[in-house]
Amino acid sequence: MDFDIVEIKDYYDTEIINYDFTNLKDWGISEENAHFLIDIGVPEQYDDFSFYESEAFQVKAIEGEEYIQIGYFASYGMRDSYGLYLKQGSDMFFTTSSLDKSNVYMLNKNLGTFFLFHLIRSELATKMRLEGTYTSDEYARALRGYFEKIDPIAMKNVEVYWSHLLEDYETGL
Repeated sequence: MDFDIVEIKDYYDTEIINYDFTNLKDWGISEENAHFLIDIGVPEQYDDFSFYESEAFQVKAIEGEEYIQIGYFASYGMRDSYGLYLKQGSDMFFTTSSLDKSNVYMLNKNLGTFFLFHLIRSELATKMRLEGTYTSDEYARALRGYFEKIDPIAMKNVEVYWSHLLEDYETGL
């Protein structure tokens, strides 16, 4: 299956936030992530993820490093939200740990890959259901194959968002 990241916009429920490239660069956001924010864009709300307009960005020190908070993650039923961060001058996309909020872990190698994973998740489920091949564990196996091929580092840590998501499918939760 081929995936065109532009199709992720079909899954956005809210308007795309407008960003200024120069402003993003002034914040220290990498060129790759800045281009994604301008060319594809992010919605204010996507599933359990909320993104800020650039005026609401904040620089936060975590583990002695500076990160730009661009939004937060708060799943239904969670008491606390977890920050979504870009590290100045880096492409990588981070969140705080559910176990220790003073730690950060990488969600994906960049914002585009994060949204590509969401696109794959939706498109693959639809395809498998239409073909009549969908089972929770087969879906998880196929997702894992795509995810590990596209962004293997995002899949290495068993405590990260994507590993937990796949584990839920694998166990039928």
